[in-house]
Amino acid sequence: MISDNNKTLAVGSEKQMYLHSDGGGFSMQKKNRSKRFLYGVLFLSVSNVLTKFCGLCLRVPLTNTLGDTGMAYFNLAYAVYKWFYMISTAGLPVAAAILTARYAEEDDRLRAVKQRRVRNVTLAAFVVLGILGALCMWFGAPLFAYLQHAGDAQYAIAAIAPALFCICVASALRGWYQGLECQLPASIAQVAEAAGKLVCGLWFGGYAVQRGYPVYITAAYAVAGLSVGTCLGMAVMLISHPFVVRRYAITKDIGYAGGHWRALLRELAVIALPVTLSASVMSLSDMLDSMTVIRRLCSAGIAHDEALRLYGSYTALAVPMFNLPPIIIYPITTALIPVISAARDDSEKCRRIIRTSLSFTAMIGLPCAAGMSVMAEPLLRLLYRSDLAKTAAPLLSVLALAVFFLCMLAMSNAILQAIGAARYPLRSMLLGAAVKFVSAWILCGYEKVGILGMPISTVLCYLTMAVCNLYYVMRASGAAVPFARLLIRPALAALLCAIGARAAYGALVPHLLHAAAVLLSVGIGGVTYLAALIALGGIDRELLSLIPGRTANRSVDHKTSGALTEP
Repeated sequence: MISDNNKTLAVGSEKQMYLHSDGGGFSMQKKNRSKRFLYGVLFLSVSNVLTKFCGLCLRVPLTNTLGDTGMAYFNLAYAVYKWFYMISTAGLPVAAAILTARYAEEDDRLRAVKQRRVRNVTLAAFVVLGILGALCMWFGAPLFAYLQHAGDAQYAIAAIAPALFCICVASALRGWYQGLECQLPASIAQVAEAAGKLVCGLWFGGYAVQRGYPVYITAAYAVAGLSVGTCLGMAVMLISHPFVVRRYAITKDIGYAGGHWRALLRELAVIALPVTLSASVMSLSDMLDSMTVIRRLCSAGIAHDEALRLYGSYTALAVPMFNLPPIIIYPITTALIPVISAARDDSEKCRRIIRTSLSFTAMIGLPCAAGMSVMAEPLLRLLYRSDLAKTAAPLLSVLALAVFFLCMLAMSNAILQAIGAARYPLRSMLLGAAVKFVSAWILCGYEKVGILGMPISTVLCYLTMAVCNLYYVMRASGAAVPFARLLIRPALAALLCAIGARAAYGALVPHLLHAAAVLLSVGIGGVTYLAALIALGGIDRELLSLIPGRTANRSVDHKTSGALTEP
């Protein structure tokens, strides 16, 4: 499920003072900054874990109930919704949060008036965007379904349309709350939304199955449950609004001066537009995939029902599993941004941190990619029916190779943002999306390749983006990327890890329960990887310096020793 946690973290880089109640008045208390930030991160981290858990609890039983074909309709609708969601909500909440936080430095009354105006203008813009987007999805559902070569998907697309309006209203308030550093309402709303999607999605989908409805109608019922869950999240945000207004003493607006709202809207647009463009590239790519893959599979001689089933297997089983390993990288990239930013004045130190960060990312991404590739079917069988896992396993085996490139992309994006070169990732994403579209169009049109063209095109897409980003990192920072340490040694260790895990699984599965055999095999693969990496000399002082609390040996020359100490 889509969340706004990454948008929240963007606001943390703003230098701001926070408000604190003091005997009926408000004083600027800089000492509250760390405390309030930590509470905000704690709330959002807990809510993010609960949200991911609810999403997994929804996807797994829903996939086992609807099957490949039902999930194809579900994901076709979700691809359209995700693109509208990104276009409507990717940038404005960030802009609202930044402006709201910036106005915190004004005097009390001026601050409150300006912050209230940001909320009003943002909310009005979101209501308009939400209504227009929902109507476009509702009335355009037959057209989108036709473009996706799956006419029956129109019912699921129409069923998720109301969610766009609800998420727009909730996002307007979420961005405003984030600017006030009030993360609790957004965290509660996020959990409420995820829980509502879980309960209503399974309830509605189960009801449709019991009534014996066709699979595309059943998928529409399940998607309607997502809309209800999103409405619940919006309700929580609206209910919390009066309490936030009182807590932060947001005074009643004195009215807009002539043209003031237009100037504020322009200011919001200037901040929001680059974020929106960057965030919408990959969602647009996913929607274009949904409009081409089934059509191209049919042109290769595959029956329409079989093409739907294969698309559902890829999007419902392989893709969610592929997205799990990079979750390890995202918190590291978030913590690394201020570290690199603080070291920008010391170019040599900055370059050492960049080299170390990329090496550390490779150490995580390569074994995940290799292990998931060889253990695809056993991992899928932990969650899904055997017949579904068997169909999706070859797709995940190929798609898993892109895990390494996705991890490198996430880290290089963070580095480029930290060194003030945030414009470059958009170029990489545009080129990668073009490579993905063209390669998927060509490969899926061959009968011998078929649906395997989708994971192959995804590997090529992330490979392109990662290579471009690494080039931009070297050009912008002057850091020489250590490819020998970055690729060769961890790759050899990852290969041994994959061989060890697969061999262990083959030896254990006849004697143990499947889940126990898989978990033990993964553990054996991990130990093999670590031992091989140490034996090959893949861990050096710079990598050891990433361990919290450890500093470089002072007796070693600072140019070759670890450069990253505990922040």
